[in-house]
Amino acid sequence: MDADVKDTNASEFNENKVIDKNTNEKTRLVEPINVRNAYETSKYENARNNFNIFILVCITGVVMAVLMRRMINSENINDKYAERAIKKRYWVYSAQNDVNNPDGLLKHVHRVLKRIGYEKTTNESDWNLLWSHDYPFRVLYPNLHSLKPNQKVNHYPGAGFVTNKVDLATTESKYIPKAFKLPQNKEDFFKYAAENEGALFLEKHNQHRGVYLKNVSEINLAGGESFVQEYVQKPFLVDGHKFDIGVYVVLTSVNPLRAYWYKGDVLFRYCPAKYYPFDPKDLDKYVIRDDYLPTWEVPSLSHPYTALGFSMRDAFDIYAKTKGKDPTKMWREIQNAIAEVFVKKEHHIVETLKSYPSTENFFELMRFDLVVDEDLKVYLLEANMSPNLSSAHYPPNQLLYEQVLYNLFGLVGIADHIQENSLGDSAAQNMVSSQKNIAVWGEICTTTCRDNCHMNLICELCRPCLSARLRSVFLKAHKEFLHKGDFRRLFPPPMKANATLKEEDLKHLNKPNRLQYLWYQGKCNVDITWCT
Repeated sequence: MDADVKDTNASEFNENKVIDKNTNEKTRLVEPINVRNAYETSKYENARNNFNIFILVCITGVVMAVLMRRMINSENINDKYAERAIKKRYWVYSAQNDVNNPDGLLKHVHRVLKRIGYEKTTNESDWNLLWSHDYPFRVLYPNLHSLKPNQKVNHYPGAGFVTNKVDLATTESKYIPKAFKLPQNKEDFFKYAAENEGALFLEKHNQHRGVYLKNVSEINLAGGESFVQEYVQKPFLVDGHKFDIGVYVVLTSVNPLRAYWYKGDVLFRYCPAKYYPFDPKDLDKYVIRDDYLPTWEVPSLSHPYTALGFSMRDAFDIYAKTKGKDPTKMWREIQNAIAEVFVKKEHHIVETLKSYPSTENFFELMRFDLVVDEDLKVYLLEANMSPNLSSAHYPPNQLLYEQVLYNLFGLVGIADHIQENSLGDSAAQNMVSSQKNIAVWGEICTTTCRDNCHMNLICELCRPCLSARLRSVFLKAHKEFLHKGDFRRLFPPPMKANATLKEEDLKHLNKPNRLQYLWYQGKCNVDITWCT
């Protein structure tokens, strides 16, 4: 082993031209040479290591720079998408300043809109929704005359023909107690009173809420802007209390007409004083006012509503059944009464809409107030524009109001999950509602209507015959069906699958409504969930 070391060292020595015949001297000389070589080697290795470290640092720096750049770009992209997704804006309008207070009159409107990603703004911004507590079309006409496709307004031009007290009360309907404008129709009033002895009448005014029960001789016939309406005697009572029923209704389309009612719950309001012994001077016995008796304070309803967690509607139904009544027919008649009003008033709204370039920007939330007599016969009294949605007086009503609003915003497309920048993207729209979703009456369209679009009304619903406007109408109707939540269709009315339709059954409807009725019937025939 030592020889091997010597030979190697000798070779290195000779290469460095160190000559010495003394072996011991050679050995001594070998040591500094090895040290120098080790130093040179170490110096080389250090340089190489330093270079490797430099390369590694450079590579690391480049990688980190690329990653940082990607992160920054990703954040910018996310910010852009977030801005597009979140920046939906609404503003409110009313003569009352309180509507802008987040804890005021429209507290629940503000809260629900915030929860679904809207931020409050002003009319000067690029807004998506106007929520107006007052009828906005007189004061804001210049703003609302040329709306963009993505802008919605919570009122319909002309809906006042439904919500105006006199106009509604004097509508001919078996569901509306007889009413007369005064003094214009006093002769008709006298004649009706003479033919209906024992009838009592409520004297009302269109501009305020006061009502007074009077006999014919007590009524002021020259008061101006007043009307009288027959009073529904012998009302159905709960624990001795008279009540009214407030049903929330949404109008989403006219010509053709579509309206929905909120079945999740209804607002029951009870008179604070028991009805008997009756005294017309005590309004608390028969007039619903702000300080009404709520469901949870009515003894027979408190347990099912509070302890068992039923809705106001369910609590009433339970009570009615204990009294031998079946409320099923009552609810069906309530739907019929409200739908009939819309059918009778639709032409007024259509006429008013002629002053606006588009009819697609509007919807209307109303509350219809009804009463029932001791046989649960239904009478429609009022339709309220901008119904009260404040739970300040009755905090438990918060749930009802916020559920109504949440379901409303889904139904009319305000809580739309498609980003606004995709509204013009046909592929994005088709993934929600497309031609295959609105195709109906397949057997007839492939035979009877194959070569003739005018053979009958159903033929006009087949794809080759379908007008662009009707296609748009049905695509919107399909979206409403998908997002209706706890709303159910009032009009077109409920249908039966494969029902036999006669022309006279639809003759009271205009042509757009007849076509829409047949379209819903076609959908009902293949899917029973479309029947109601």
